[in-house]
Amino acid sequence: MNAIIRIAMKDLRLLARDRADAFFTFVFPLLIALFFGYVFGGGDGERSAMPVAVVNEDGGAASKWFVEQLSKAGGIEAKPAETREAGERLVRKGDAAACVIVPKDFEDSTKKVFSGGGMQLEAIIDPKRSAEAGLLEGRLNELGFRQLARTFTDSSMMNSFLDSAREDVSKSTGLSPLQKGIFGTFFDSVSSLTREVTSKSAPGETMNGAVGESGGGFRPVTVTMHELRMDPNSPNNSFAVSFPQGVVWGLMGCVMAFGVSLVQERRRGTLLRLCVAPITRNQILLGKAAACFASCVIVQVILLVVARLMGVRIGHPSIMASAVLVSSVGFTGVMMLLAGLSRSEGAAQGFGRALLLVLALIGGGSIPLFFMPRLMQQISSVSPFKWATISIENGLWRADGWDAMLLPGGVLLGIGVIGFLVGWAAMRRWSPT
Repeated sequence: MNAIIRIAMKDLRLLARDRADAFFTFVFPLLIALFFGYVFGGGDGERSAMPVAVVNEDGGAASKWFVEQLSKAGGIEAKPAETREAGERLVRKGDAAACVIVPKDFEDSTKKVFSGGGMQLEAIIDPKRSAEAGLLEGRLNELGFRQLARTFTDSSMMNSFLDSAREDVSKSTGLSPLQKGIFGTFFDSVSSLTREVTSKSAPGETMNGAVGESGGGFRPVTVTMHELRMDPNSPNNSFAVSFPQGVVWGLMGCVMAFGVSLVQERRRGTLLRLCVAPITRNQILLGKAAACFASCVIVQVILLVVARLMGVRIGHPSIMASAVLVSSVGFTGVMMLLAGLSRSEGAAQGFGRALLLVLALIGGGSIPLFFMPRLMQQISSVSPFKWATISIENGLWRADGWDAMLLPGGVLLGIGVIGFLVGWAAMRRWSPT
């Protein structure tokens, strides 16, 4: 037993002496736990709102009220757009999760609530964020009930609705005179109820929630959902949405393989022996970076071939080619940074996995960005995972022109250059004596 305890104590002392191993064994899991607690707990209480483009084609009083209430709805960040094309462009670029369209006949459709119709809305949904479609539809129906409740406290609006309903019933050829009489009596009762409610309500008081709680299966709003389709050549299956995440995880594998390999060669003296040959240190590092770059390109090409076999169509081949190149540059820079900052193979493996895992988490590689607090969404801009995903989506289905590649492409090129320069400066430690 004494020997066992001594061996255990020896291994614990060795672990404590290696600060990198100690950190990734004891401290890093705590940081990961805190990260998930922050994300799913809402951070400082400010939950990120779903950005929604709003197009008001009607312009009437009812539509203006509806858009105003949508802007005030919790969990939604309304972004006004002048036209359908402008709203769709916001969705395509990822600036909005959906585009809500209030059609031209919205004012008239609100008057059909009591005669078998209802308010009509359209929504264009980002296919990558279809999970939010249910939340949006629920919010729109909630506002529909508020609109309906609002009519009970506005006698002029209710009378207008009832007059429209009476006209529709009188013109109906499918109702008997008895049924039309019953409807007329019902409309008169509703009109009396409205006058009574209006007389008892305080100025500005509404019946928010009252109708919604007793509405059962009735929905005053009909929302027609459409998934964003770029053009006839855009991909039309779920692999087009999941494929970009697979690509960036493949790039992560290249970073780990070449980063750890470069550290091993430095520690074992292989790089020192190479410096004896008629070759400069810069040439050696450029050669290592070129090998990583080539591997990143090959991995993406292989995954593209597999994606094509799964039915994914590349909507913009030239943009996709540029996305492959800039993504490879960005992750090659991450590899050089990893190799330069790691002193041992163990540190490279621990630091590399930790760094890439954190970048993946904050960059949407594992957790969708819209689940994260607003602060975390802003921090995610430092992650190459985010920009590589956007670039590849631009090549597949999202972009409608080269301007969509300016920001993600520029960020990836910047990450690649800065990562290489920092890694190169750190690798001067193994320069030959």
